[in-house]
Amino acid sequence: MSLVPAETDDRVLLIANDDTFAHTYLDFHQMLAEQSEGDELRGAVEFFDTAGRRLVPKFDPQWRLTDLRPSSEPADPAAVRRRLEAVRDHLERFLRANPELLASYRLDVAEAVGALPVLDGTLTDAINEMPWHERSHRGNFLHNAMHAAGWA
Repeated sequence: MSLVPAETDDRVLLIANDDTFAHTYLDFHQMLAEQSEGDELRGAVEFFDTAGRRLVPKFDPQWRLTDLRPSSEPADPAAVRRRLEAVRDHLERFLRANPELLASYRLDVAEAVGALPVLDGTLTDAINEMPWHERSHRGNFLHNAMHAAGWA
């Protein structure tokens, strides 16, 4: 019997401190690569693993992010899932208030809101429902809407 899990979930969940933006990266290295490709962060963020445990950032002397380490706080997946729900609700309000942003996607408000994920179930279920968690490239409607609606 192996003590090593067969599959490790290294995804990193980033949530803006004001719950206006969230993004899930496949792992820490993907997150750093996207930041270096111009997808810069411009605001206070918090990091979590998929179990709902806070990840503490580590910086070098120039204040560049170099690592994320698990916090000593207990995981709180229900609280993190509620934060994702708040982000989703913010995005819905933003889309309803700014329908002109949907024209280039040939979507009306009802279609755009209908495309938003339903975030019920566990935190892992909610993360899996978020359409931007593995499609972070530019051009994805929900990814771009998230950037427009949030601070990033």
